[in-house]
Amino acid sequence: MLLSIPITSETETRLRAKAAAAGMDVQTFAARTLEQVAARPSLEEALAPLRAEFEASGMSEQQLVDILERAKHEDRAQRRASGSRRQAL
Repeated sequence: MLLSIPITSETETRLRAKAAAAGMDVQTFAARTLEQVAARPSLEEALAPLRAEFEASGMSEQQLVDILERAKHEDRAQRRASGSRRQAL
């Protein structure tokens, strides 16, 4: 596929510099960059397995919120305790 994409001169300058730094011509660099972006899953695709697992668990949203809040507070307490121990040393 051949694309013609209008970009600003500033973007072209940055794109050419990045291509040169990568040891590629600008067309190859742009094509590889676009291929990498296109290959990444969307946020919806990435979260789909987690959502399916949550739905299958039968857990309510409030139960999940409670679990995450407890975990957040436990993590903060551990960090504070860890910081206190480092300061004492």
